Amino acid sequence: MKTVLLVISFILLSSSGVASPDFNAYMWNRKNIESKNGKVNSKPWYEWWYYKVIIPETKQAYYFVYGVVNPWDIEHKNISSRSYVGLGDFKKLRILEGTYRVDQFASSYDETLVSLPSGQATDERITGALLEPHGEYSWDIHIKKRWSFNAEGWMLGRNITNIEWYPVQADARCSGQIIVDGKVNTFKNAPCYQDRNWGKSFPEWWTWIVSNKFDDSPDTALVIGGGRPDIFGIPSFYEGVCIGLKYKGKEYKFRPNDLDFVSVDINYGKWEIKGVSRNGKHKIVISAFAPKSKFMDLQFMTPNGEVFHDYEALLGDIDVKLFKRRSLFKGWQLVGYLHSSYAGIEYGSRNSYPEDIVFNNKMQLFSNF
Repeated sequence: MKTVLLVISFILLSSSGVASPDFNAYMWNRKNIESKNGKVNSKPWYEWWYYKVIIPETKQAYYFVYGVVNPWDIEHKNISSRSYVGLGDFKKLRILEGTYRVDQFASSYDETLVSLPSGQATDERITGALLEPHGEYSWDIHIKKRWSFNAEGWMLGRNITNIEWYPVQADARCSGQIIVDGKVNTFKNAPCYQDRNWGKSFPEWWTWIVSNKFDDSPDTALVIGGGRPDIFGIPSFYEGVCIGLKYKGKEYKFRPNDLDFVSVDINYGKWEIKGVSRNGKHKIVISAFAPKSKFMDLQFMTPNGEVFHDYEALLGDIDVKLFKRRSLFKGWQLVGYLHSSYAGIEYGSRNSYPEDIVFNNKMQLFSNF
């Protein structure tokens, strides 16, 4: 089913300002803390710091996440209230999570500094240890940032939508070690990434594609994210996906709020995404794919107790074509072709889909170009 989506009315509500580094610090109750009024926000809330590391030599992929749900719920009145450290091993297809009370979580409003009983995270280092019957992991990883992408095109930080996303380290390099079941895996300058999510509730759907390991193009990075959020707490028709590409020292942005045209088509596990800049000078065409065997279902209990399903792969394939318009009448010229076998690909939904159905979901935004 194809739907033409209108976004113009919401574009007027936000601008494409510069994203703040504070978005990588603690967001919950921030206004009350800054005003020193003594108030505490006790509405549904979640936020997490997400990191991923790819080790191309061994084709291993991991994610690490540090987060909290309903940080005000010290008495644990809601079943969903918790803090946690999570890990995903995509080679062994394992998901581990250490869960704690919310008062065992600590974070800073002034810098990236998150502490839990089983790990700590900053924008320069993450550490942790998890032990479960089906796996034992510990890690100590140092991070070198190379590029942030301003995802303001999805209304970041405006308190308009129910979920916010900021790829603060859309391109980074990591060095350190991960110990898996007693085996030490040491790596240096591995492609890695870090982003932030926070908000009141989850969107109707969400999609995410990233890679910073492309064949014969070591300084290239791609980041895509967006979905269908609530607007001012009300389910809406607004759907937005923004695209950021760093290629040959230049940043290319395709964001609905900038009046750029973006289309997304997900069908049978293949992501087809297109973007055209509003001035008509650049076009990007992206195809991403991973077999079902590479996906894991990352289930997250939201603040109100719903389970949100993220179908995620970290070793997917992606092809990117970048075009430049030669002139108004001469059409498009291909100026860059890129391929990666190390792409993070995700589709998330508040609806519970069997695995063989989620890949049938299809959505289309601004397809007429």
